[in-house]
Amino acid sequence: MKKLFLTATAAVALVAMVACSGKKAEATEENADATATTVKAAYTGVLPAADCDGVWYTLQLNGDKYDMIETYFALDSAANAGINELVSVKSEGTVENLEKGGFNYIKLTPSTQDAAICFLNATDSTLVMLNAELETPAAPDFYTLNLVK
Repeated sequence: MKKLFLTATAAVALVAMVACSGKKAEATEENADATATTVKAAYTGVLPAADCDGVWYTLQLNGDKYDMIETYFALDSAANAGINELVSVKSEGTVENLEKGGFNYIKLTPSTQDAAICFLNATDSTLVMLNAELETPAAPDFYTLNLVK
């Protein structure tokens, strides 16, 4: 199971790198100002899911705003074909920094009517997804997003 999870993580990372390896736009005065303040921090990771093999999260924190893509996938182990993307969901909204009991949290509130998502700012380079009561899951390593450097 652990080997399968690591293989899935590596495959999704490879797909994400290939998708993002296109030509970059030329730097102009107009887009230089826009990109200078766009992304403050970006986090990625594969988290478990109840009705598929996993969810690849890509989270960009832009000050008090965020953009997130959740890609639900299934592993095609029968044909050893790799990963089948089931669906990708994009969300955006506001970021609220919270402090409770000496810990720092990030609350993401979507611009739609969906429920907020909370993360524990565990270290300088990791976020751990929490439940609605700001409780850490039993296996936090499986619910961790890592900072993209």
